Amino acid sequence: MQTYPIFAIVADKPCLVVGGGAVGERKIQDLRAAGARVTVVSRSLTPVLARLAAQGEIRYLEEDFSGQHLEGMFLVMGATDDPRVNAQVSAAAQALGIWVNIADAPELCTFIVPAQVRRGELTVAISTGGASPALARKLRQELEQQFGLEYRPYLALLKEVRAWVLAQRRGHPDNPVLFKRLVNSPLREALARGDRQEATRLLQEILGPTVNLSLLEEMVGRALEE
Repeated sequence: MQTYPIFAIVADKPCLVVGGGAVGERKIQDLRAAGARVTVVSRSLTPVLARLAAQGEIRYLEEDFSGQHLEGMFLVMGATDDPRVNAQVSAAAQALGIWVNIADAPELCTFIVPAQVRRGELTVAISTGGASPALARKLRQELEQQFGLEYRPYLALLKEVRAWVLAQRRGHPDNPVLFKRLVNSPLREALARGDRQEATRLLQEILGPTVNLSLLEEMVGRALEE
């Protein structure tokens, strides 16, 4: 299956998951991590989902799926263990032009969910087009080792430094060279060790001695708190 890779912006968007089992739980957790407002339709929930519903983190409708549940939804995911219900979810969503994903049934999907590695602002997605989910999982596990937890503060720091540079000198012809020096420096390794002094020194070396040292220290500190 040939696909066109995109990253959907679902922050504060209403999303529906049909099915409250283990698969539905994974779908819901991924949507919540992306900031979506999640509604789940199911006759039962996993303990984790029951706790989220009790805390008001997700909206829970303890009933069978119907087309009315699709009203106002940005995207829909079907994750029940009943193929007939999953097919009903797919048909109803497609009739309304709503993106729909059905777990383990790519032929019923208008989008598929790739295997993912998340490290803060960094997301690495892997898809085999439905040919081998097992290979996608294997590749994800390998990438989890390659992209360690230090990428979370690393990306947070790069983001803040980039915003500061562009605010000070947007359009400067040397900016691309500066950003390249940042990503080619041992800054990530310094953050992985929690070495604030070395990370600050590297930033000052790259950005120039005129940059306020206390500002750089604050940036490094905020990144390491991520």
